[in-house]
Amino acid sequence: MPNLVDLVRWKPLPVGSPATGLSLTADDGTWIKLPDFKGNLHVLLVFLRSLDAPTGEWLVGLDRQRSRFEAIDCAVFGVNTSRTDALREWRQSLGVETFLLYDPLALAARGYRASGRVVPLCRDQVVLIGKDGTVRFAERGLPSPERLLDIVSTVEGREPPPPPPPPAASNTTGDGQLRTPGAPAAAVRDVTAKEALALLGESDSPYVLVDVRTRREFEGRRSPLSRHIPVDELPHRYAELGQTTHLIFVCESGGRSASAAEFMTSIGATHVLNVLGGMSEWSGPLAEGP
Repeated sequence: MPNLVDLVRWKPLPVGSPATGLSLTADDGTWIKLPDFKGNLHVLLVFLRSLDAPTGEWLVGLDRQRSRFEAIDCAVFGVNTSRTDALREWRQSLGVETFLLYDPLALAARGYRASGRVVPLCRDQVVLIGKDGTVRFAERGLPSPERLLDIVSTVEGREPPPPPPPPAASNTTGDGQLRTPGAPAAAVRDVTAKEALALLGESDSPYVLVDVRTRREFEGRRSPLSRHIPVDELPHRYAELGQTTHLIFVCESGGRSASAAEFMTSIGATHVLNVLGGMSEWSGPLAEGP
């Protein structure tokens, strides 16, 4: 009989397997797309389960080695399911410069088997993707920064420079490329239910209202203007909307719809709105039933 842990967790991707797609928003608002690095840089993805003190201490240690990773052509990113504002505040509180990527619904983590099979949260795991776009190293947990440097050095075929003396290295590299790793991602704009109704009511309005609640919630009380895609199904069904621009997301109170909106911007959607207060604040016409 399989071990119970194996039933709820995947083993890391095997070395040599193609890296799965990744397109996420960094905490500074830039849009990180894995294909942009292929042929130029190794990418070390550090999936973080939580933003607690021990994890923060480990990340500080990793960040102190950032310039050494960059010297051997390796970009380093942390990945977590917390929203960009929370990631940015945490990074600033730690005083680190390593970018943190927002992984809504742990979609990227699932692709790298760095998530539980049931709960959409990241698990502590590191994955090194080579310049050739294949997995060169993958391991659960958070290995020491020195060990990770050794692994990248072996893959690259050259040694990193000596550790920089204190204070920490400048927040830019010589050419600035690693500090600005992607194009700016579109920002999600929060709107009230009244503002959303006004936009939807405009003549020839381009906006689509997407309700991301459960089917039971949707059938109990909904806007007749809405299309229904539960939040956990959005990553696989967003193409059904027929557009990736001018989208308004709504749930019961605004939390799940915010995650859905952030996910859409992470794959390049623009003009994406989130209804604050959700259906609990909705004042427009309502429908019930299937």
